[in-house]
Amino acid sequence: MAEIGNYLEGEVAAEVRLQLEHHLSHCQTCTVLVDSSRKTVKIVTDSGSFDLPEAAFRPIAVQIMNRIRGGEK
Repeated sequence: MAEIGNYLEGEVAAEVRLQLEHHLSHCQTCTVLVDSSRKTVKIVTDSGSFDLPEAAFRPIAVQIMNRIRGGEK
């Protein structure tokens, strides 16, 4: 679960990516989680409703990705 955020950002080690993709090939629950997260990120970024200056956006994005990774509750 902690690596899903990294996986969605394309910032996961090759070995971890292969392990995740293998797991996703047979786990419907995690596949739904990843697909839903990917779609949510796409909707939010494509909507333009969150066009913020980088200085304001970056801390928020970091917090969101930390929550996805399970690093912050």
